[in-house]
Amino acid sequence: MDYLWFVILSGYALCVAESIFSLTSKQPTLRRWMIFPLALAFATHTAWLVDRGISLDRCPIAGTEEMFAFLSWALVVSYLIAWKWSHALALKAFIFPIVLVIATIAAVAPQSDASPAIKGPLQSFLFPIHAGLILLAYSAFFIAFGAGLMYLIQERELRLKRFGTFFYRLPSLDTCDSISFKSMAVGFIMLTLGIAAGMGWQRIRDGHYWHGDPMEIFSIITWFIYLALIQSRRSSGWAGRTAALASIVGFMIVIFSLVGVRFLGTLHPFS
Repeated sequence: MDYLWFVILSGYALCVAESIFSLTSKQPTLRRWMIFPLALAFATHTAWLVDRGISLDRCPIAGTEEMFAFLSWALVVSYLIAWKWSHALALKAFIFPIVLVIATIAAVAPQSDASPAIKGPLQSFLFPIHAGLILLAYSAFFIAFGAGLMYLIQERELRLKRFGTFFYRLPSLDTCDSISFKSMAVGFIMLTLGIAAGMGWQRIRDGHYWHGDPMEIFSIITWFIYLALIQSRRSSGWAGRTAALASIVGFMIVIFSLVGVRFLGTLHPFS
């Protein structure tokens, strides 16, 4: 394991511990001080990706190690954007455990210096756009998942009229629902553009837009699921508990497309 990963994982682990303690404890915590381990971990994470890209002379986004490293980095970026917009501090407790798990997978995954077959400047341009947009879309869907969990917990507390410490740390139902919808919408746009770039890259690479690969199939399934979710919300005002549950189902599909399809014999160059 690269020594930089010890710094990254330690910083994210501290963020997980602080966020869970803040969510469950009645005592005030030193939140202002926690910006330092987060900043150090994120800066080190960014430096690792930059160094990896420079050393290999390509976008560091191929293979298990790089894919999960970029995905965990993108999830931190997505969280920071969502927090800046909503000021929902509780979201950290639902997102950073995922960040820590994904970053740990990247840290322990076998290193690979292999590069996907890239021919010419157009493929060199489409490759990072395709892979980067797909993973950024997944990170946005993870944010929607976290907001969906917060909605369900908050809704349950209200239904049972059990207003404990947990209840007062969570944002309102409207805030949770808004974070979930906006994250899904942004993720859907990036997923659409990423799939289109991937089809263009494959067409130039070997003359085919589609190979029927398991990862391609689940990417399309994910696209249709989020299309249906967004369309239902826009046309019929479908939101609330059902939408929160749907965001969790979408999250499970994304996880399977990242992990499960590897056992189905995928030939995708990013797996």
